[in-house]
Amino acid sequence: MRFKHGVTHVIFFDIEYYVPEEHRNRPGLKANPYLNGGFVIGGVFQRYFPIENKFEKKEEFWIWEMNGKDIQEKERELLRKIYYYFRESWTRLEVFGNGPRLTEPIAAGFGIARFDIPVLFVRSLIHEIAEPEKLYETYFKMRHLDLSVASVPLTPERKYPEVLAPVSQNWVIKNLLMIENKKPSGTEVWDFYDRSEHDRIRKRTIEEIEISKDVYFKLKKIRNKRNRE
Repeated sequence: MRFKHGVTHVIFFDIEYYVPEEHRNRPGLKANPYLNGGFVIGGVFQRYFPIENKFEKKEEFWIWEMNGKDIQEKERELLRKIYYYFRESWTRLEVFGNGPRLTEPIAAGFGIARFDIPVLFVRSLIHEIAEPEKLYETYFKMRHLDLSVASVPLTPERKYPEVLAPVSQNWVIKNLLMIENKKPSGTEVWDFYDRSEHDRIRKRTIEEIEISKDVYFKLKKIRNKRNRE
């Protein structure tokens, strides 16, 4: 992989997705972007340039701030704004990258490979935000740094040591950041939305970004320390 000043960057992000009541008792992951009634609520995004150790300001996109006569129109406008945000990263690479082998933008967060990226792709596909091949290249050609996977070797598994699997955010917070406070389930966001408690959704999502950043820097510190030994 090749990196470059002013070009190489990480996108920390987290999105929230609404699951209607009739689908909330499904086993496992409740959200399925192909089922009727669900939609992207919004999310928080922040670019980080690791070579310069520099952050851009956070960007937020929320469905309640979008124009449209119904939830479908509002979600379409929301997904368009999110898509353009990611396209900005690709434009930076294309304009300033100066080389076909330069590493693509890096997306980082918990569960992004299983949830956030596929959801954005599918909902954008349904709403025809861009051509399918363009959507695929935008979302799936990024380098996905899923912190649920990256943290696996550094978190304990005493009960089933023979199993190697992605770990929960709460388990990483407890064992890597040494914080005992347990983060509530993401399902609370659906109730917040039903009660129009938008500020609570915003606050929770911003906290998700900050946790991801803390874990990212912790992992980098451990990696670099080992490299020096």
